[in-house]
Amino acid sequence: MQLLSLGAQYAVSAMIALSRVPEGKAVPAADLARPLHCPSAYLSQTLAKLVPVGLIDTKRGVNGGVFLARKAGEISLYDIISTIDGDDFFETCFLGIRGCGHVEPCPFHYFWKHHRDGIRDWMRRTTLEDARNGMSDAWFDLRLNFK
Repeated sequence: MQLLSLGAQYAVSAMIALSRVPEGKAVPAADLARPLHCPSAYLSQTLAKLVPVGLIDTKRGVNGGVFLARKAGEISLYDIISTIDGDDFFETCFLGIRGCGHVEPCPFHYFWKHHRDGIRDWMRRTTLEDARNGMSDAWFDLRLNFK
């Protein structure tokens, strides 16, 4: 089962990679897309959703690309995921069953109702800096190194 959309997964991974780039340096989306095995046009469209909410910014020209608009410690996983996927994940049935609720609960209704707020709070507390610091250089270089 996949809890996040592919777009949210790509966005979080790209943002973690950007958190390791020196401040002020922009990275072309194509360079980010390559190690993610993601079409660069798709990643560009996905990352474009993060610009209006102030998570990333863009720079045009020869040294253009995308860069973090705020410090990595100020951007939560929730900021990224909710911008890409919305907040419906935390408001709907775990299985996506319409009409699931107290009257007609699915098998996971009460478990999900109890735990979803904790997961959302964890995503709000966990920043890009936390994610970056949780990865060894070897792990990062193997999976998200775009140089």
